[in-house]
Amino acid sequence: MGSKSSKSSNETKSIEEMKEKEADNIKHFIGVLYQVSAGGNVCIHANGSSVSSVQEPWSPKRMTSTGYNEFVLTHVFKNVSNFKEGESNFSDVEEHFGIPWYVETKSVNFLLFLFRRLYASRRGSCLGLFLSCDKVCKDGDWSIDTDFELKLMSINGKMISRSTSKCFHNSDGENKPQGFGCPSFIEWDLMGKDYAVDDKIFVEARVKIKKITGINKRKRQLFDETTSDLSDVVLVVEDEKFHVSKLVSQYLVSIHLTTFCLFQFLARQSSYFKSLFLGNFNEAKKSKISLTGVESEKFQNFLEALHGEDAVNDETVDGILSLADMYDASSVHKKCEQFLIEKSEKSLKIKLQMSTRYKLKKLQNFCLVNIKTKEDIRSVLPGDLSELDPSVSSHLMHLLASLA
Repeated sequence: MGSKSSKSSNETKSIEEMKEKEADNIKHFIGVLYQVSAGGNVCIHANGSSVSSVQEPWSPKRMTSTGYNEFVLTHVFKNVSNFKEGESNFSDVEEHFGIPWYVETKSVNFLLFLFRRLYASRRGSCLGLFLSCDKVCKDGDWSIDTDFELKLMSINGKMISRSTSKCFHNSDGENKPQGFGCPSFIEWDLMGKDYAVDDKIFVEARVKIKKITGINKRKRQLFDETTSDLSDVVLVVEDEKFHVSKLVSQYLVSIHLTTFCLFQFLARQSSYFKSLFLGNFNEAKKSKISLTGVESEKFQNFLEALHGEDAVNDETVDGILSLADMYDASSVHKKCEQFLIEKSEKSLKIKLQMSTRYKLKKLQNFCLVNIKTKEDIRSVLPGDLSELDPSVSSHLMHLLASLA
């Protein structure tokens, strides 16, 4: 008996030691990835050790995770010594919350835009960093109130940041991309001395969207008072009423189906709604139920997807997935994952982040299969590398070793 107990104890200890070793490897690898993302010359051997031209690797720092209306943009600007006066240099365009953003660099004393993408520029003796919003609405005025922070980071741990609050809008009657930031973010010589590595700089922008007005979407299916005679419960989200039925008639969406089904429980699509409508909660007896922590526009898109509408696209998929997770709607979850694999034009980086956030294993495998080079690895690294899924870190570690 004592022998078996001792053996079991040794096995448990061995497993714990293996877990600790793996954790140390991942922690070390995250530091190496920071060097890769900033363009450092790093060689990873098959045993996991690394040799770098930079003596002190950039230690990963846990950054505050972004909330529901927040996002992060990162970009490595290359050949900064060749930046010309008045010339903008842009990051890739990214879409967040249905709005395009980018980063830009310029050779004009300042510049670096970030709302959908970043840009940087040189103007005289300074580097400028800005956030740019690429949103264009042809009809009516629109505005987006934001708080955002721009960061310039070096591989040796140095960091400089600037924060501001700006409202992007078209109230002046012009429909063109807007950018705000810091024209004199840092002295050009200081940037080259303390932040540039191999003629590259690493820039990050954290954006918080406080309010959006004037940007409305066409509704594919109505859940307003016009459908009240077909509903038996009203869901209230941000003061907007959604008339739905615990028994959802597939007739309402039969034009999208090849086979007609008479009735189907809404509760069958979501364990949350099953408990809400059919469980032993007070809400089950109410004709009007308020839902909190949800945006009405995203809830509209989610309901449309749940009812069989073609509501999933690059603009709506993130919000729909977040509610599919919240309400445990597996059919919508699968529909979104299939879209991201087969039709989405989002970058590999965004898809990989979404696969981790929403536990989309098929999407994650799809992304990893398409990461084949060091450039591919750099392109998918998030702003906070400690947010990488451990299995993704392990895969990238072995891939880097094979490419060495």
